[in-house]
Amino acid sequence: MMLNELQINEIKEYLKNCNIENRLILGDFLDHLCCMIEQNMTEGATFDDSLKKALYHLPGSEIKTIELYTLKLLNMETRFSSRISLPATIPFVLFGLFWMFSNSGFSVPGVIQNIMLLSSVISMFALLTIGWIKDFPRWSFPAIGFCLLFSLFSMNVAIPSISDDILGFWAWIPLIITLIIAQIFKPGVEPIKNVIKKTREELFLIVYALYGFAPFILLMLSDEIHSNWMMPVAILSTLILSAGNYLFLSCERRVSRVLAVIISGVLAGVISLTVSYLYWK
Repeated sequence: MMLNELQINEIKEYLKNCNIENRLILGDFLDHLCCMIEQNMTEGATFDDSLKKALYHLPGSEIKTIELYTLKLLNMETRFSSRISLPATIPFVLFGLFWMFSNSGFSVPGVIQNIMLLSSVISMFALLTIGWIKDFPRWSFPAIGFCLLFSLFSMNVAIPSISDDILGFWAWIPLIITLIIAQIFKPGVEPIKNVIKKTREELFLIVYALYGFAPFILLMLSDEIHSNWMMPVAILSTLILSAGNYLFLSCERRVSRVLAVIISGVLAGVISLTVSYLYWK
């Protein structure tokens, strides 16, 4: 006996309420449950009784566990342990440290500031390399956005100690070198295919990738501001961005992940804009 559209939609709605987010996995379990229910109805049971029986043998909590385990095996996990989430926030912390010391009223040698800035940028490019080797898991997406936007931004930047001209296409050299190194460890374009596949599965990953450039945007918003009270502002904004990144990786529900990034990004931006306005006013 075949199920009608209303019955199929009821099963689909149940799966969505169980937070089954991956469309492929949702489709597979939808087909599986429909087959179980149709078999029971063929034997004379009603749809409601067949649905209850199917969900008893395959409850939503078990389906969600299977989804998480499957996605983890496919390197597309939606939930991360602290062991993975915390290291992914390191570049955000490094940018915060540079911001804290470069814009504070403390006398920090320029050499140390340059080292801190370079370590922040290099950490993102290193994360991109690791992400390529690992087929770009979710935690590496901020590195994609940062490296692309940083290279694009640097095209209009001049380095006085090297040349008065803007870098132009030379700004893409670090990214090209990073990709060459990544190709040595993992040749081919499979990682790029995985990025496209995961982005289609969850479009918000595009926003999450752009989130990686947020620390650098905050630096630009507070450019030329030098004051002792910039240190607590930098610490607070860095903690907010790092928390947003951590929550995006650790939250199980998609809506929670989205809200974590949006709220933290907007809040950190508002704080920086407010401080800049008050300083120049």
